Amino acid sequence: MTKVTLYIAASLDGYIARSDGGIDWLSILDIEEEDYGYGAFYESIDAIVLGSNTHEVGLGFDKIEKALTEQYCTSF
Repeated sequence: MTKVTLYIAASLDGYIARSDGGIDWLSILDIEEEDYGYGAFYESIDAIVLGSNTHEVGLGFDKIEKALTEQYCTSF
């Protein structure tokens, strides 16, 4: 049986981005050299399924880009 893990983030209003698509408010949580468990998470999975907007934004983050280019990744 295949194991599926849902890994999602959302603010109290149900979104992670501002109405203009901005996620700059997340930078207050950014600590240099901290990967927040993403490294171990990506090592433990075989595939990633993302929405196309999330995929495009993720490619702009050094910490996430490696996982999105080295894992099997599909977007919709």
